[in-house]
Amino acid sequence: MSAPEKQELDKLPFGVEEEVDLLEYLHAVLRYKYRILVSAMMGAIMVFGVSLLSENIYMSMAVVAVNIEENPGGVAPKDYRASDALGLIEHDFIIEAHSNERDRLMARMRSMKFSQIFIEENNLLPYIFHKQWDKENNTWLDGFQPDSREAGLIFSRKIRGLETDEQTGLLRINFRSRDPAFSAKLANRFVQSFNQYIRDNQISILKARREYLEQRLKEVENIELHKSIFRLLETQMAAESLLYARNEYPLEVIQPAFPPLNKSSPNRKKWTALSFVGLVMLGIMITIGMVLLKKIRQGLKQYESYEKNRIRPGNNKHEHTGQTAEKDSPKKPSQDRHYKGDDWVD
Repeated sequence: MSAPEKQELDKLPFGVEEEVDLLEYLHAVLRYKYRILVSAMMGAIMVFGVSLLSENIYMSMAVVAVNIEENPGGVAPKDYRASDALGLIEHDFIIEAHSNERDRLMARMRSMKFSQIFIEENNLLPYIFHKQWDKENNTWLDGFQPDSREAGLIFSRKIRGLETDEQTGLLRINFRSRDPAFSAKLANRFVQSFNQYIRDNQISILKARREYLEQRLKEVENIELHKSIFRLLETQMAAESLLYARNEYPLEVIQPAFPPLNKSSPNRKKWTALSFVGLVMLGIMITIGMVLLKKIRQGLKQYESYEKNRIRPGNNKHEHTGQTAEKDSPKKPSQDRHYKGDDWVD
């Protein structure tokens, strides 16, 4: 491309190196400002109207401490002051806390098994599947059969929440429902139900061990084994007594749940404000895009006209050059000669 052609191409209004004219975009935004604001306002009103169709959800929270003891099984035989030697069997019957006991408790708390037990104890199936429940007749509509697994998933994802405070180690148990009093009731019952669930599991283990020791006591005749078994029985009974005596184990209530004063969701004001701001920004972007599109079209049209004009002068130039050559070329002598008198003249 020659230098003159390059200069003409650089003069196009939509060149790559063209400076952005912010005033042009600002003028376009100010020109359509009322349309943008009205459209954003109408969209925000529509979002607010749709949010009214959602039910109000109330969240209530209980704060508890997780009590983990190193020797929850009572007095260990190795701590006895008696001079009798301990048998190896005695060390296997002591209930000791694991290094990850807290993680185990949290896993049991989140387990599907305990969720289904809590749902059954509190009769939450009609609440979870309220759209298929007939309140007047206390029956399921159209022969609906609730699935316990689906109910457990809904309970874990939408109703119950567990959060651990990393600084204090306290556990926050929150429940969300359509009734504020019902949310607080479920949160407080959850703590009691889980404590009872853990105690029942440990008591069943202790009971099975005690029955086994009593059976072995009848079978063996060795006096030393009798002493060892009696010590184990005493330890197991002490562990059972501690489990029955402690009401707040392993969860200790720091702050019980109370009915909330305000709903937790949906946050209609926040949704409406964010929708309005988002639609305003979208309108501004569309306006700027329209200006850019207009400039692109103008640039393409001028570029096409430039290409057409660049081709036409070339053809005329060749024609003009041919005519000039004909004018400047010397004339050859004419072959048509005439005779006048004694001489031949051209």
